[in-house]
Amino acid sequence: MTDQQRLEKFRELKELLNGPESENFREYWDGRFFNGDMTFIFGKTPYTMHFYEGTVVAVKIGTPVNGVYVGIKGDEEQWARFFANPNFQLSISVKHNDRPFEQLGSPLACRQNQSMVAQVMRLIARVMKEDK
Repeated sequence: MTDQQRLEKFRELKELLNGPESENFREYWDGRFFNGDMTFIFGKTPYTMHFYEGTVVAVKIGTPVNGVYVGIKGDEEQWARFFANPNFQLSISVKHNDRPFEQLGSPLACRQNQSMVAQVMRLIARVMKEDK
């Protein structure tokens, strides 16, 4: 998948988060409290989603100018393994995974927003699997 094709998938994710998954993300996963950026790095390409009160306002390729607030970094193999088994806790566990994803941002921000990042990652897996 090219960077532009993946960006289109992130735009589909934006529509999903702002549409059919909006209430679930905002209420059940407490996304309504999230203001800031989530950055997901695939290999060397960062994709950043900008949120305001749980609504995705923009999706771009690149790292935010003010740095990464929260995010996940992995290579193509790590992402492929996650897409096959979208278990967030397993994917970041150094105890249960020989090659865990790298969590980006401050440890406090990562802990406070972990459920929201996990839900977005599960939705990324669903969107990326479509059309395969």
